[in-house]
Amino acid sequence: MRRLASIATIALLAVAVTTGCGPTGKEKERTLQSVAYETVTRSTVTRTVGLIGSVQGEKQATAVSKLMGRVTSIARPEGSWVNQDDPIAYVVNDIPGMDYKPGPVRAPISGYVGRVFVDVGQTITQGMPVASVANYGSRVKVKASISDQDLRFVRTGARAEVSVTAYPDTVFTGTVTKVAPVLDQTSRTATIELVVDNPGKKLIPGMACGVQLVLEQKKDVLALPQTALFTNGFMKIAVLDGNIARFRDIEIGLRGDRLIELISGISEGDRVITTGKERVEDGGEVRPVEGGRQ
Repeated sequence: MRRLASIATIALLAVAVTTGCGPTGKEKERTLQSVAYETVTRSTVTRTVGLIGSVQGEKQATAVSKLMGRVTSIARPEGSWVNQDDPIAYVVNDIPGMDYKPGPVRAPISGYVGRVFVDVGQTITQGMPVASVANYGSRVKVKASISDQDLRFVRTGARAEVSVTAYPDTVFTGTVTKVAPVLDQTSRTATIELVVDNPGKKLIPGMACGVQLVLEQKKDVLALPQTALFTNGFMKIAVLDGNIARFRDIEIGLRGDRLIELISGISEGDRVITTGKERVEDGGEVRPVEGGRQ
């Protein structure tokens, strides 16, 4: 009986082999490695750097005292508008034998009194800062520090996007107007100055802001997402030849924030694997999915 059962099992296996039992064509397709790909097109490759800046008035100055003595009154409190030469505070020199008539500390420019640094009754010296004055409207200035590594890429006229936490959904545009020619020896950074559009006067002097500054940009070049590059240090990509993955060496140019410039080894219209390339072999069959769509 056991011998007859064994013979029957062998016969069934033989029938299964001869009748093609096993994975069907659809089942085989499901076992292929799925990969996402992007088509090589011409685009703009941009590299930016994020900086921390501070908002200033388009014109900004500090009122200083020309007198030594005691502050007797604040004529223009914080937030007040002053015209140039208007008194902001009064100081009296009450040293015995001196003139006791209060003298004014005048505004160096027209604008808003931003901060008053002294209090009534406080004794101040000649040349001491009394108040800051800022004039701002449809435009403001932004100052930011940039590292010595990126300084060589900064040019006047470079574009930037400015953001503040007070208006998280608003992006303010600006351009670089000044670049410091020397570095701070302690921080190894240089100061850059931007003029920024300020619709609705939303940006107020004293605000901290984020600056996304364009350092390099190339237009109308062959480009792909950074994810198309292998991460093993070699300039290599996986190109689709039908459903077959072919590894190819390439030369790249500008590395942007999201895209990379392709110089050689690739052509416009080529389909390049961006996701799943590390799990395929050169010459291996795959199941392509454009842009990661399932």
